[in-house]
Parts: sequence; structure tokens; C-alpha cells
Amino acid sequence: MTFSTERSGLPYSDEEKVFLDNLTKVISDREEMEKISPYIAAGLQRTIGGIQNQIENRKGWFYR
Repeated sequence: MTFSTERSGLPYSDEEKVFLDNLTKVISDREEMEKISPYIAAGLQRTIGGIQNQIENRKGWFYR
């Protein structure tokens, strides 16, 4: 699957920040995050890793 990530590396807009804040409230675990992040990344034209990083930072999930 390929999609454009032309917005990768650009700052997140206020709307994207609000969306990610709200999304973070309903995601319960990493498995759920990993399932949904490719679709969010495609919709926002961001990388999957970038979206996962944003969610992890908001949830306070850090790799040990």
C-alpha cells in the first residue's frame, strides 16, 4: 500500500492537534493504535510512525 506523505515533516496544524488529542482519549492500548494508525496517517498525509509517535507522547507510552 502506498500513499502520499507530502505533509511529513511539517508542523501539525491546530486541527490535527485537536483531532489527535481526541483520538488519544479513545485509544485504549498499543494494539489498537497499531491497527488504526495507518488509516489516520493516510488521511492526514503523515507517516505511520509519526502518528504513532504523536499518540504515544499524548498517552505517556514510552519504550523502555
